[in-house]
Amino acid sequence: MNNLQEKVIRAMVDMYGFYSIEELSEMTNISVSSIKHSLGDIAEQIEEYGARLLRVPRKGICMVASDKEREKIVEELDSYANSNPESFVYRKNYILDILFNFPANYTIGLFSEELCVSRQVIQKDLNEIKEYLKQFHLKLIKRRNRGIEILGHEFDFRQALIDIRNAKYWKHAYIEDLPAKLDYRISKRAYTFFSQYYSKNDIMMVQEYLAQSEKKLGIILIDISFCRLTEYLLMSKSRIEEGKKITNTADRKMTELEKSYLEAAKGILDKMFPMETEMDLEYRFLAAKLFVAKTCDPAGKVQDEKLMDLAEDYIFIVLKAIQKENAIRLRELEKQIAVFLQTIKIKRDYMLAEWDDLHKDVQQQLHSIYAVCLAYAARLEEELGFVLTQDEIAWITLLIHQTAVISYGSRQGIFVTATDPYTTAYDAMKIENEIDNLEIVKMLHIYQYDPDRAKGKIVISTVPLKQKRENEIEITKHVSPMDLNKIRNCIDKYEKQRQNQKVIDTIRHTFQKELIMTDVSVNTKKEAIQEASRLLMEQGCLEQDVTGKVYDLEEKRPTTIGSQIAMVHIYKESVKKSGIAILRMKYPVRWSENSKVKLVFFLAINYEQSNEILMLFKFLYSLIDHKDMINKMIEAKDPETIYDFLMKEIG
Repeated sequence: MNNLQEKVIRAMVDMYGFYSIEELSEMTNISVSSIKHSLGDIAEQIEEYGARLLRVPRKGICMVASDKEREKIVEELDSYANSNPESFVYRKNYILDILFNFPANYTIGLFSEELCVSRQVIQKDLNEIKEYLKQFHLKLIKRRNRGIEILGHEFDFRQALIDIRNAKYWKHAYIEDLPAKLDYRISKRAYTFFSQYYSKNDIMMVQEYLAQSEKKLGIILIDISFCRLTEYLLMSKSRIEEGKKITNTADRKMTELEKSYLEAAKGILDKMFPMETEMDLEYRFLAAKLFVAKTCDPAGKVQDEKLMDLAEDYIFIVLKAIQKENAIRLRELEKQIAVFLQTIKIKRDYMLAEWDDLHKDVQQQLHSIYAVCLAYAARLEEELGFVLTQDEIAWITLLIHQTAVISYGSRQGIFVTATDPYTTAYDAMKIENEIDNLEIVKMLHIYQYDPDRAKGKIVISTVPLKQKRENEIEITKHVSPMDLNKIRNCIDKYEKQRQNQKVIDTIRHTFQKELIMTDVSVNTKKEAIQEASRLLMEQGCLEQDVTGKVYDLEEKRPTTIGSQIAMVHIYKESVKKSGIAILRMKYPVRWSENSKVKLVFFLAINYEQSNEILMLFKFLYSLIDHKDMINKMIEAKDPETIYDFLMKEIG
């Protein structure tokens, strides 16, 4: 493989369907002739990864690969980049290793000489590294006559070092002969990784102390949390032995934790460093990491009742949007999410960098629920005072999905009869029991006698009988299985009509043909956001350009939901009336480190209109879950086609 092939294959991984070599050239800034010349080698390289490259006259080229195969290809490309001195990944690792481990007056010129690239390339690399370090609250600065330095506090240095080393995690062959008493949660892969930086004795010692703390706390850590705490303790041991203790909170809030976690942290560190003094901050940071770690039993105590109220409000809208409002175990779900929000607050107060890439899988498997949870996350963020990460939203999505899949529907009905009260009550019980068992209906309001009717009637309604009689079916004197089927079908038909009409009314004034653009040619997500903001302003949805505000949010938490879709949103502020801009990109646009986007939904929503937002979420949920519809929108030639698709979808 060479650099050209790596760049072209990376672009192909992010593209679905057929595209021309000219389009590929525009995306990669590689000439058409160079791509044509290398296409045979690229096809062979792709086949080695288990995928295929199709070339069809007048249609173009297409990579045929599953999502797992695409992930594997990216891993192989990253492996190549890590070992290739000409790649940014290699240079980034080299520069960071020097700055963290050998801070000795390195200048741009010196890095340029050692890496055999121009000073301009190094300057560009440093700008990207500077942005990378911001997430750990570290600063990259250049001092005259002293070279380049990284400034920050000890705990942040540890978090950054762990992340940098983890970036190389997958690269190495595994050690097969593991120690006999190694904890079952430390895999071959993890032990191999630890062994590169720490001694076997230290690894075994740390895992023992951590296991003892689990018993004291009455918890069992899941494998990834156990490994990360093991890694943090190993890193802490190395840094403290070098004389680098945590001595400053770095403006953190440092919320008080349960006493048991502080005692557990103190127990571990006192065994590891029996001669050390002034360890109070070390105790508190480790206690915070223990507190937020995931366990096999996620149940916990909610310390703030306001979080329960917030969780209840959020869950109500999300479940209504995905039409699972009658999910069972609802109180348990509210508690789970409230406990999770409590954990998130501690993470923010202590500025803990925790990640697990859960969102990548959830976006693929539960993308429609994830989209709703993401779109309504503003409700949580408004109260919490910070932006949730993709992984945090993915976990909330997972909790809601687990509850939503076990639910029962609820409809109301009015049973009108012309028989005696005993037979009426018996038939009503029969209908209620049978339909309820089939997870269809919870009824009944009974009207015993109606002189206008000689037989039993079921009126499917949520209003008094005299106000609405059109949705009624006739049943036999003694309710039969056939009658139950009639009732069931009528209920489903009525409810679908009722919900569809509400959705239609909301969607028709939210989606406008003038807010749809196709073949949008932009190079960055900021340009895409700016284009959508302009459209919304022109149609009177926004008072002013919101590009800056929305882009800042995207930098903190990308709104990609999988399937090449981004769901950008803004509520309340600057929104005059609800509207959704739709941008279909000419070429996929890099939206985050791991995703590209072809279709952008920009939601400008008046947050106060709760019924409108609920109907809108319901439609978006069903739309995003409709893969064929999304593919049609991605392939549509003009805005009119997309608009027609949407109008047909809502009936």
